[in-house]
Amino acid sequence: MDGFLLIDKPVGFTSFDVCAKMRKAFDTRKVGHTGTLDPFATGLLIVAIGKCTRLIPFLEKDRKTYRTKIVLNQTSETLDPESEIVQGDFSGDIPTLEQVQEVLETHFKGKITQIPPKYSALKVGGKKLCDLARKGIEVEIKPREAEVFHIKILNYSYPEIEIELEAAAGFYVRSFARDLGEKLVGSGMCQELRRLKVGNLHIDDADNIEQVSTTIDPKHIITLDTREIETGRVQDFVSGRAFPLPGVEGDRVLVLVGGKSLGVGEFKDGKLQPRIVL
Repeated sequence: MDGFLLIDKPVGFTSFDVCAKMRKAFDTRKVGHTGTLDPFATGLLIVAIGKCTRLIPFLEKDRKTYRTKIVLNQTSETLDPESEIVQGDFSGDIPTLEQVQEVLETHFKGKITQIPPKYSALKVGGKKLCDLARKGIEVEIKPREAEVFHIKILNYSYPEIEIELEAAAGFYVRSFARDLGEKLVGSGMCQELRRLKVGNLHIDDADNIEQVSTTIDPKHIITLDTREIETGRVQDFVSGRAFPLPGVEGDRVLVLVGGKSLGVGEFKDGKLQPRIVL
């Protein structure tokens, strides 16, 4: 059953909860995901089963597309509805659509910096920020570089803004909601969040968590170039032995036999060197 799953994560599940459910469904301890979604969030979660957990690093850096609803002049400790919501004290003129658009274009498009939420899985000194926050331990959270490739306002009716954006891996939508709110009215929080895409994979192709039954071959998930090898070379590959095969020096490819994924190989000195064997 080694392979991948595309799951439409429902509200209330942590990414760990989804993996735990898949461990039971597929009767294996080897289950992992390629990017955390918070419990209040929904959308595309890519789950690896069995030996394909070794391929997770090939997906972690993919761009991601989100749709989010941000509420201005509100905040919470978690920057989402999972903790007590605090109303802000803004009493000025309501920002116009044009003003919101200008702030987005000026401050939130291209390369930016963010301070991750203190309730996040990011580790500082080997400890998750969320675990430290729950214990009341304050730590310095350093700004991190992020990049936004595309951003669009879908709907604006103060105090709510619906936005769709595409960003590089490592982008925190909750931090974005906080920072946008601060620039417009002093505070803001992420009310709703849905992940629509990871790389070229789309939520429309995802299954309900209760309906997942079969895994997907890595060739449909991983963006590496593919290379078919002869069945006579399978034993060499699974044994980790390099064998002659023309290719571009240093390139890594997803190796197939009979149309099915066998692992990842790297071209070196005119040979194909196995790197990951499935």
